[in-house]
Parts: sequence; C-alpha cells; structure tokens
Amino acid sequence: MRILLLILFYISYSFSSTIFVKIDTKNIDTKSYQKIYFDNTSRLTIGDIVKIDNFKKIEGTNFKAHKNRTIWAKFAIKNIDVIQKKLFFENIKPGIDKIDVYIFKNKKPLRKIELGDLRDINNRALQVRKSTFSLKLEPKALYEIYTKYDSTSSINTSWNILDIKSFVKSQTLESIAWGIFIGIVVTLVLYNLIVFFTMKEISFLIYSFMSCFFAIYQLLVNGFFYHLNLGIDLNILTNSSWTFGYLAQAFIVLFPLAFFKPKKNSFIFWYLVTLFFINIACVGLYSLGYENPDYRYYTKYTDLVTFMTIPTLVIVSIWAVKNKLAGSSFYLLGQVSYLTLVFFGLFVTIGYIEPIKNSWAIIPLGIILDIIFLSLALYMKIKKVEQERLQNEQLLISQSRFSSIGQNIADLTHQWKTPIAQLGSQIALLKATYHLDRQNLEKSVIETLPKMDEGVKFLNETMNDIYNYYSSPLQKDNFNIADEIEVVIRLLKDKITQNHIEIVKEFEDIPYYGHKNCFANSIMSILENSIYQLANYKEKNRKIFLTIKNIDKQILVVIEDNAGGIKTNDFDKLFNIDFSSKKNKGSGIGLALTKRLVQTKLKGTINASNGKQGAIFKILFPK
Repeated sequence: MRILLLILFYISYSFSSTIFVKIDTKNIDTKSYQKIYFDNTSRLTIGDIVKIDNFKKIEGTNFKAHKNRTIWAKFAIKNIDVIQKKLFFENIKPGIDKIDVYIFKNKKPLRKIELGDLRDINNRALQVRKSTFSLKLEPKALYEIYTKYDSTSSINTSWNILDIKSFVKSQTLESIAWGIFIGIVVTLVLYNLIVFFTMKEISFLIYSFMSCFFAIYQLLVNGFFYHLNLGIDLNILTNSSWTFGYLAQAFIVLFPLAFFKPKKNSFIFWYLVTLFFINIACVGLYSLGYENPDYRYYTKYTDLVTFMTIPTLVIVSIWAVKNKLAGSSFYLLGQVSYLTLVFFGLFVTIGYIEPIKNSWAIIPLGIILDIIFLSLALYMKIKKVEQERLQNEQLLISQSRFSSIGQNIADLTHQWKTPIAQLGSQIALLKATYHLDRQNLEKSVIETLPKMDEGVKFLNETMNDIYNYYSSPLQKDNFNIADEIEVVIRLLKDKITQNHIEIVKEFEDIPYYGHKNCFANSIMSILENSIYQLANYKEKNRKIFLTIKNIDKQILVVIEDNAGGIKTNDFDKLFNIDFSSKKNKGSGIGLALTKRLVQTKLKGTINASNGKQGAIFKILFPK
C-alpha cells in the first residue's frame, strides 16, 4: 500500500507542472503550473538551467526587477488528443525588456524564441503588443518550456495559453477598449484646450497636458508605441515610460494648485509645490536612463513618491470639499476612483501585487473615470467663472450707467448755462424797464416773454430727455426709432457743437416696441466713440452719417464717421469689456455693453467695419 502511495505521489509531483490540452482547450493560465528559479548571478545558460532541480513552486508571478538577477520559469504542456493543436502563448505583461523562450519537445531542444520590448518587433513571428508566440502541439508529445526574464521594469512570469479563436477575440476586444480610451482622452483634451483658449484659464491647459501625459504613459507601458514600430530607438521608448509616468504625476499635482488656488502661505500650497518638484526631480533622474539603463532600478526609491502622490490628491479633494470650492465634489469622486483603481493597477505594474484577469484595463479605467470627473469639476468651475463674469458685467454696466449719468448731467449743466444766463438777463431787463422806463414796459414784456418761454421750453425738453433716457431701463415701450436717436443727439448737442461735427441724417419713420432705454444707450455709446475719434484724429470737415432703414422684417441702424477707421489689430477685441482705444480716457465698457444690450435686449446683432472714410457700425434687429 505504501509503495502504491509513493508511486502516486511521484506521478502527481512529476506532472504537477504539466498542462494537458485537448481539442476543446480554449484558455489556460500557466500560473498554477509553473516553477521559478532566481539566478542571482545572471550568468546561467539554458544548458545550466536544465540541469537544475531546485525550481520552486511560488504563489506569485509578479516580481520587482533587480540588478544582476534574472528569473527563470518553467512549465510543461502535453497534447493528449489525437490531432495537432495550435496554441498562442501570450505573456500577460507588456513592457518586459527581454524574454528568452526555450522549447524542448520530448526532452530534445526544439527552438529558441527571443521576445521582449528591447528586441526588434520585425524579428517576431507575431507582431503584437505583448510578448507572444505560437506553438503547434503534436499529438501525445510533451513540450517543456523554459523562459528567461531580464528587465529593468517589473516582471510577470505568467502566460495566457489561447486557441486561435480566443486569441483573435482577445486581441479584438483589447483593441476596441484601447480605441475607446484614446478617443475619450483625445476628445476631452481637445475640448479643454478650446475652453482654455477661450477663457484663458490655466487649469484647463494643465488638465490637457496631464491627460496627454497619462495617455502617453499608458500607451508606452502597454506596448502601443512598440507595436507601431515607429523606428524609435527601443531603449528610448522603454525609458520614456518612466519619464512620462512621473511627468503625468507632476501635472496631476499641479492641477489642484491651478484649479483650487490655495493660498500661498497655506500648508496645502507648499506641500503640493514640494510634491510637484519631487516628481519633476524623478523625471530628471529617469532622463539619465536614456544613457544608462541602470537608473531605472531606482524605482524601489521613487515608488515612494507615487505612494505619497496618490493619497495626497484625495486629501486635497477632501480639503476642497470642506472649503466648499467649486468642482470639489467631482474632484473628490475622481480621486477616489483613481486611488482605488490606479493604486491597484500601479502596484501590479511595478510588481508589488498579483494581477487579476483583464488587469490591463484597470489603470486606463481609473484614468478615464478620473478624467471624466475632472472634466465635470472643470465644468462646475466654468459655471462659477461664468456667474462671476455675469456679476462683474452687471457691476460694470451699473458703473457705466452711473458714469453716463454723471457725464450727461455735466453736459446738461453746460447746456443750461446759456439759457439760464439769458433768462437772468431778460429778467434783469424787465426789472430795469419797470423801475426806469415804465412807459416801454409793455413793449419790453411783449418782446422778452417769447424769448423767456423758448428758454424755459429748452430747459424742460433737455430735462425730459434726461428723464426719458434713464427711466425704466428694463421696461418695454412704444417709441419711434428716429425720435429716440434725435433725443440722443440733443443730449450730445454740446459735444457735437464744440467739436464742429456735422450730423448727416437719412431716417425712415419706423415705430418700434421694445427696450427704449437699451436702444438709446447703444446709440449713445457708438456716437460718443465717433465724436471722440473725430475730435482727436480729424482736424476739419468732421461728419457723422446716421441711417435708419426698414429691411423686410428687420430694422437697420448705420452709424458712420469720417475719422479714419478702426485699426486692423483692434477688430478682434473691439467689443471686449476691457478694451479701449482711448488709452487712459476710456474704460472699455461702452462698446462691450452696447453689444450685450443689442444681443440680449434687442435680440439683434452689431458689427463693425471700415468704410472709405472711417468706421461703420451696423445694428440689425427684428421689429
């Protein structure tokens, strides 16, 4: 009985590392069948290895790289069917520097296959991302496979064994998944770049760089650039995964600095700044690896930087949520998902924990979730910026309104000086006539009263113009377009007269129901700009041409001057809220406010161009 048990134990032990396959075998992982041997001299050859008996069964398959140490693994596979079986052997980790595969058939050397990302892909039979080879298993034949691993990155000794259908399916699904990953990243990067160039908010640019560096890092470590066979030196390609990895980390630390803008004297600010420069220092360290690959073995030290960086982002996001900063909730969700998935994926990549099925998808999934949540955080930031912009714009509109009131009151007092002085002199004349020449009093009254009446009417009209101009700014009224422009001209009469400007009118009689005050403000703003340009850049023959036309169901108002026109470089910023061609004499609010009023209140458009003599402003809005 004991002899039988010993025989069974020997048979079990002998075949414990043997994989048995038959016609319906589709997918097998070698993890449970392989044995490992560590060559701490890196000098043993396959001739030495086949003589070694102390290969050990080790639970793990993921190993950190060590200088001057190679790893050997072996397993056996036997086709127990009666027909030939073709299988594909795929190492689950791309990015291993060198893999030498030695195949023995029935104890005799069959062939050697050289794989790994430091070997020319053109020399491979199967030119795919991962180290892969195929083998036709003859019926009843026993194949022993020894693999030698030498790499500056982590090493995984596990192989997926697939039939042709499973192999094609696996390659197709991975290609689709990576295509989706790249598509999402590119779309979000382009979107945020557009937002950056529109809003000039630096956090959108940092986000774009961060996403690009993360994507490049993932494509590097997953063998995409190697697979593309771009003709880049393989050592440069391999080392770039280190530099781009830490560059991505540096930008992910930089992002909350730009996004949340912590105070410069706060602990969060200085901690993030310090962490950023530490990551940049790691980029510098691994840049030396382009010349000397041994620098890549420093990962056992620089991994600590990664372990510090990722939890820090969660801490920062909690701080941001606590302080109720815009977008902080989405940022927290992004960092938690990133921490959970990327921490696991990163530990697998650098060799600290064992991979699981489809573990290649974990880091890309974490990055996609992080990028999506960060995009939502940026969207919330846009909303806040837009709200602040609208508030600032309202303040500027109010400022412009008060400034306009002050200016018009100043103009009004200047216009009133003459009629008030005339009224005073006329009253003095009547008093003198009453006291000194009573027989001519009646004649003086008859001659003087009409003049006094005209003066009072003028004062009343200008007062009504001011009242109508500033009353009910948001109320809609029935008014005549030409009449309202005449009101504006009367308000600006003093400036027009002082600067010897001729107003040339071509008006059609057009009634309109809408925001009278907004329309008048828009016309006044453009006229004031024309008056300024004529006064400062035209010595004589100063003219402003005003045209009102009824075009189908729309009203066209054209204001043209002969002051020489607008500078070509100024067209793009003409309606910006902070642009002014008046140097220190203008706030830049006028035309920006005009555009806003035309678009929002009149539901129309305004554009500027240069004519033969000067600038032309056209306002077009529906009746």
